[in-house]
Amino acid sequence: MEIRQLITFQKVAELESFSRAGHELGYSQSTVTVQIKALENELGTLLFDRFGKNVKITADGKLLLKYVENIMNQINSLKGTLGNESARTHTLHIGTLDSLCMFTLTEILKLLREHHPEYHIKITRGSPSELTEMMEKNEVDIIYILDALYYNVHWKRVIEKKEPCIFVCGPQNPILKKDDIRLSELVKEPFYLTEADDNYQFALAQYLAFQNLSIDPVLEVGSTEVISKMIHETGGCSFLPYFAIKEHLESNYLSRIPVKNFHIDMFHQVIYMENKWVTGEMLEFIRIAKATLL
Repeated sequence: MEIRQLITFQKVAELESFSRAGHELGYSQSTVTVQIKALENELGTLLFDRFGKNVKITADGKLLLKYVENIMNQINSLKGTLGNESARTHTLHIGTLDSLCMFTLTEILKLLREHHPEYHIKITRGSPSELTEMMEKNEVDIIYILDALYYNVHWKRVIEKKEPCIFVCGPQNPILKKDDIRLSELVKEPFYLTEADDNYQFALAQYLAFQNLSIDPVLEVGSTEVISKMIHETGGCSFLPYFAIKEHLESNYLSRIPVKNFHIDMFHQVIYMENKWVTGEMLEFIRIAKATLL
């Protein structure tokens, strides 16, 4: 059963003529006859009595007409709702990392809220691997992560921005007085790190392993603010993404440790599935994220 068949049926019932119904709908009389016959065959009943060029709706036809009128009213209502911005529920489900929630995402969400107070936004936090899995299962609309670059033909990456990860310490740390700080010396310092499964800590561990080096942290904690306070007040070092400690570096609360021949970069990435229906809410998030990050 097709909508066009129901429209044709409704018009024939109104005009009591196959030919006049066809003329108004832009069909030939034979096309109208075929559509009505297909509808009768599917429903297993006669919808019209034919008397030469005149037709009269049957009892079953009248019963169907009531249903068709209700169906067409629902369709017209649906069209009006879909075309009416004020009637829509503006939802957006973002997957992201804890660390991004505390810093860059907060600014993006603030601007999104200012521009679109009607939006209903849900944030789900997880690791990059957890978030990409949720994205692939359509459990989130879009993800914002900080990670190494991975490529997948089914992903659409709309933002890619390099973020350096650096060694830092308090401004009074004696290690800053050295002219040539080597990685093999630095790893002997007391370290305060985020959890080992953080992607940038994992990248550091891999980098060190290639050089037969490792760090045995004296403290592992998820909060960069706790780490910053500890290394500022008690000494020691840490390894963190630049954005998380930018303000502390600019205020000289922390200092960057210049390590010879060393760099590790992560990337801010906003990704959704290639076959995902891109909503207006997603486009607005992408627009504001680009303005904030790039």
